[in-house]
Amino acid sequence: MEAVAALTGVAPARPDPFLEALTHASYRAEHPDTAGPDNERLEFLGDAVLNLCVTDYIFRTYPQRPEGELSKLRAAVVRAETLAATAQRLGLGELLRLGRGEEATGGRQRPSVLADAYEAMVAAVYLQEGLEGARAFILRTLGDDIRRLAESSGACDDPKTALQELSRRLGLGEPTYRVIGAAGPEHDPRYTVEVRVGGRPLAQAVGRSKKVAEREAARIALAGLEEPAGPGGAAPEPEGTA
Repeated sequence: MEAVAALTGVAPARPDPFLEALTHASYRAEHPDTAGPDNERLEFLGDAVLNLCVTDYIFRTYPQRPEGELSKLRAAVVRAETLAATAQRLGLGELLRLGRGEEATGGRQRPSVLADAYEAMVAAVYLQEGLEGARAFILRTLGDDIRRLAESSGACDDPKTALQELSRRLGLGEPTYRVIGAAGPEHDPRYTVEVRVGGRPLAQAVGRSKKVAEREAARIALAGLEEPAGPGGAAPEPEGTA
């Protein structure tokens, strides 16, 4: 159980649930008298715990995102491909108890097997440590994926929301926007908007409406905030107009 403790960050008080989480149905089929239960029931429980913890985290972390965006983000996080990659990164596949046939056909690398095992391990941690322990395990192992998926989807769909969330995480507060120029005829105006982050001007952009200019300024600012901070941690200087 030392390998399980290293993987989960939890010292198993009882080995049975964790051993069950590592037992594939193919192994149980070959060792019906000694294998104990396979991990399918734990997978069922772990799926529910995982969805609850991910939903709660993204709901609280991204308060400006509507229900539709949160649903898409959750689906991207809990899909089999994401869970399988996480399980592989943790080395979970090497600990699985597989039947000979499953082993021979690459079961340790099979995404569906790895994803199911991850959910089963979530359930095992939940049964021992409760919801908070399961949440800690999930965020430790999936937290980077959640933030990466949130940033990539936010930057593409809503740069203002993405900039707001990134600015908060960097401790810079809320971005602010102001119109610093307007030109053109009344029927076809051009607005120049400046966005400030942490009290410093970060980017400017021009658009046919204030909303369009704000979105483009946020898109430029996002790229600036993703760059390494300059000496002393200063924010980047504002870029020119788009």
